[in-house]
Amino acid sequence: MNKRSEKTTELKKSEYVKDKEEKAAQEAEMERRRTQKEAKKNSRKPLKEKLKSQKFRHGTTASAITALGLVILVLVNVVVSALGSKFPSMNIDMTTGNVNSLSDSVKAVVDGVKQNTTLTIIGTEEQVKNNQLLSSSVKYSQVGIIAGKMSERNNKISVAYMDLDKNPTFASKYSEDNLAKGDVVVTAPKNSYVVKSTDLFNVSSDSQTGTQQIYTQVGDALASGISNANSENTPVIAFETGHSEQLSSDAVTALKKLYTSNQFTNKDFSLLTDKIPDNAQLVFIGAPKTDYTDAEIKKLDEFLASTSSTKDRGLVLTTHIIDPEKMPKLAAFLKEWGITLANQVVMESDASKYVMQQPSYLLAQAGTDVTLNKSSSYSNLLTPLAQAMTLSSSVSGVTASALLKSNDTCYTVSPTENTDSSAANKTKAASVIAAIGEKTVGKAKASVAVCGSSVFFTDGIINTNTYSNGTWTADLAKYMTGTTSTGAVTITPVQTNTADISLSSAASSMVGLLIFTIVLPLCCFAIGIVVYRKRRKL
Repeated sequence: MNKRSEKTTELKKSEYVKDKEEKAAQEAEMERRRTQKEAKKNSRKPLKEKLKSQKFRHGTTASAITALGLVILVLVNVVVSALGSKFPSMNIDMTTGNVNSLSDSVKAVVDGVKQNTTLTIIGTEEQVKNNQLLSSSVKYSQVGIIAGKMSERNNKISVAYMDLDKNPTFASKYSEDNLAKGDVVVTAPKNSYVVKSTDLFNVSSDSQTGTQQIYTQVGDALASGISNANSENTPVIAFETGHSEQLSSDAVTALKKLYTSNQFTNKDFSLLTDKIPDNAQLVFIGAPKTDYTDAEIKKLDEFLASTSSTKDRGLVLTTHIIDPEKMPKLAAFLKEWGITLANQVVMESDASKYVMQQPSYLLAQAGTDVTLNKSSSYSNLLTPLAQAMTLSSSVSGVTASALLKSNDTCYTVSPTENTDSSAANKTKAASVIAAIGEKTVGKAKASVAVCGSSVFFTDGIINTNTYSNGTWTADLAKYMTGTTSTGAVTITPVQTNTADISLSSAASSMVGLLIFTIVLPLCCFAIGIVVYRKRRKL
């Protein structure tokens, strides 16, 4: 009994000791872990110190980060290149005059498009990008760039390409326009309009040096085409061609471009053999050389006196020093509208009021009796070789007003007089050099305007910002036809600098791809290897 009791006591002591030892061991392990954790915490270095450590600089982590940086750089450049193609406005325009950008007036036209409108460039996309449609000196890729920016700005506008070699029947839809490579067809739901390549670029040669001069007007011309295609009704201006008109072909072309950009449609006709087009609202006669017949004058009278239309209509005549005695029928017709031509040329005595050292190239003043456009101001109106005229207030029903007047420092000479003669003995006074006669016909207005200078409309004067001739001419046509065009664009040619845009769009994209997605990443990679190897030797 005693022995059994002793064994039981010893067993209990053994289990107690074992429990104590296990508990002590657990406490010791916990203490060790706590101490280790605190030691690790105390020994932890800041990120900045780790980045400077030898282990980091020479380890695989640095290599991985460098490789990742290169991959990100390549991806960023690839994405930017892709976005630049899809969103052309992301590309920085480095050209002189910002010819690859949309002007404020062009933006206004683009923003106003409410109907689906397609710009179909006659040529392939590759030909456009590589400047292969016109001569090598004409950077036609600008057309693709501008059209792309228009489409990006307004999703109602789309861009398409048409290869006439593969689709010859497309040209048959526009047989009157004689479609050719480089033209752009603007198509809206109801109308279409063809922008010729000559409307986009103006190429001329210097008569003295023989060097080629290239002017671009792509943005303005395309905006004008968009405006015309989306216009419901465009007034027709009929150009009379039957009297050996002395207005140069270049001037006529410049005039038609101006009228087109202001949403007019141009037609040619001969007053001698044709009737005035039924839908014409304005007849333009450019410095006729021969007089008119009674039948022709009757056509003009009937056109102006017609009550069948409620639309305003008129006649614009420009002169090249018409002798009233040699053209009596035309002179008599003008007198019926309160305008009498004088066989006199107006000269300017003040050198600050004429240009090119020519007293006959005077700067005129706009008349104040008629307001052509309240929003326009005409700062410089160059009126070379201007014919003087007088106004009459005694014609029944007709109100005659001055449109342009010379300064009071001017004098007049006969066409045969030496224009270089001294002005000292000449009487100085202002002369009327452009006038308008107006009268009411039924519910409409009829008018006849005479400009005494045909050179006033010359290409190089009418389409430059230096002078206000273009604005004045467009405003006169709108005033006489009673139209107010909100989508008008003044086409302003900008001389291109071949050094600015010598690369085609495709070549430029390729150069950008090579530089930013290949060359720069390789340079960064090479620099990384050099730095890595140098640091490894530290």
